[in-house]
Order: sequence, then C-alpha cells, then structure tokens
Amino acid sequence: MQRRNTPAGRGGNPPVSHVLFGNHRTLIMGILGTMAGVVGSVGGISAGAGVLEILGFVGIGVLGLALAVGYVVVASRRPPSRG
Repeated sequence: MQRRNTPAGRGGNPPVSHVLFGNHRTLIMGILGTMAGVVGSVGGISAGAGVLEILGFVGIGVLGLALAVGYVVVASRRPPSRG
C-alpha cells in the first residue's frame, strides 16, 4: 500500500509553489512582463490610447511583477547549496 501524503523532503512531490516559481525562467518572464507593462502603459498614455488598452498593459505589468516576486520568495526559502 502506498502513502499518498508523503512530505516533499522525503522524496514526495515538490510543493506547487516550487513548481510554479522554482525555475529561473520564471524570473526572466517576470522581468520582461514588468518591463512590457511599464513601457506599454507609458506609450499608451503618451499616444492617447483608450482606457482598456492602458489597463491591459498595467495588467501585464502586475502579472510580471507577481512572477518575479514569487520567484524571489521561493528562492529565498530554498536551502543553500553545498558547493
């Protein structure tokens, strides 16, 4: 009989936060998304775009910021490597 609730430290499945934010590509995508949101919002405001277009870029920026912060939080909780 198999145990279903095995903790991650004993060979079980990794937590969902490590699956979503544990890869360095998440940090890169977060930085790019944040930059796209800022540049798109400023460009949309200066070009006279509508409210929905500007809010769309703000949403992209917020999502990118959430990805970058999520990676940093998960990386700070990771045990240090030995070597």
